[in-house]
This record gives sequence, C-alpha cells and structure tokens, in this order.
Amino acid sequence: MVSNKNQGRLLFAGREVPIKWSRRRRTIGLTVTAKGEVIISAPQGSSPDLLRKALHQHRDWLERKVAARTESWARLQQGAVYFLGQTYRLALDPAAKGPVALGPGEMRVRAATPAVAWGLLLAWYYQEAERLIKERVEHFAGAMDLRVRRVELRQWRRRWGECRPQEDLRFNWRLILVPPAVLDYVVVHELTHLKEPGHTPRFWQGVARVLPDYRERRSWLNRYGTPFLLWSLSEAES
Repeated sequence: MVSNKNQGRLLFAGREVPIKWSRRRRTIGLTVTAKGEVIISAPQGSSPDLLRKALHQHRDWLERKVAARTESWARLQQGAVYFLGQTYRLALDPAAKGPVALGPGEMRVRAATPAVAWGLLLAWYYQEAERLIKERVEHFAGAMDLRVRRVELRQWRRRWGECRPQEDLRFNWRLILVPPAVLDYVVVHELTHLKEPGHTPRFWQGVARVLPDYRERRSWLNRYGTPFLLWSLSEAES
C-alpha cells in the first residue's frame, strides 16, 4: 500500500520514498540508488495519487532493482577490506614495519584509527592499481596491436573506465578491489574503444575476440560492482 507520509515523501512497500520536486520536469521519473533507495522525481505540484500510480505501475521493476542492489551491498562484510576480489580482515597495528602489508586473510595497516588507516590504504591502493592496470593495458594492447599514449587513474563514483581522444585511457583506481578477470574486462573494453567508439556489434565482436567470456565478466561488474565504487573504511566499520 502506498500512502502519504509527508510533503516530501510517500510510503511505498513499507519504505519511505523521497520526492524530488522540479519546476522543469514534465514527467515522473523513478530511480533506484546504488544503495537500493527508491527516489521519485516529479513535476512541481503533481498530485499524490499520480505519484502512487507511477509507483504501482513500476512496482515489479522497482522491487527487482531494490533486491539486486541490496544483494550486492550484502556481499560487503563489516570490518573487511578488499583487494583483487578477495576479502581481508583489517588489522590496525601502529607498530607495523610498513604502511600496508598483505598477509593470509589479513591486511595489516600501520595506524591506530580507521581515519589514519584509510589515508594509508588509499595511497597503497592507488600505487597497486597504477602498477597493475598499466601492466594489463600493455599486455592487451600488444595482443590487440594497439598503441596507447597515456594511462591515467581517476576516482569516479559512477564509472570504471574511459577512452579519450589521442590514444589516452583513464581507469578508476577502484578496479584494484574487484576480481582480476573483471579488471581485465574493463581494460579490454576501453582498449576496444580505440578502434570502435560506440557500443556497436563490431565493438562487442572486438571484445569477444580477446575475451570470449566477456559477458560473464560484464555481468559480475553490473551486478556486484556498484558497491565498490562507493566503498570506504566507513562502510567496513559500520
């Protein structure tokens, strides 16, 4: 049942749905955020009944999307950190010899607090991402007979990679968190864009020539990747 909660929210399927009012909008839009929150965007002055109708019409889609987002976030474990698709227990050790040390099932960080640890981890993640991503770009560029002028890292919250003009590639450093097979998929995806700018059948044929199982890799990224775009130690400690 959907009913009014207050001026800026509706109650839908037992959860509050924020309403974003806009004088510019002409239609109602429904969004499920990365963390599974439903948001409704509506023209200013839309009636509650019209908003309820939109929610009801798309109820099945919304529930599937919320369930998928909830499942992907549920894979993250409290007190854990991640590296190349593996889960590690975070160990804070102010007396550790190095800033970050990876051991069996454990990532030891030379810090007394999560705030300090996060700064050290970011630097280590960035260093490892730069090393590995450049290595994989070089490997696949050679196999695909491509030239790459520059590889840069970025910290995006919504994308994993980008192909720029003049043979430049950009990648999200957070690829170091996901499985190597998925990292390789993103690298090959962006390299293929040097030949095929759009996602045409020829583009996907080019990806498939290098990674015949790219669909499985892409499916993992679409299903489970989003939380890693937003993850931080605050998530691990919550």
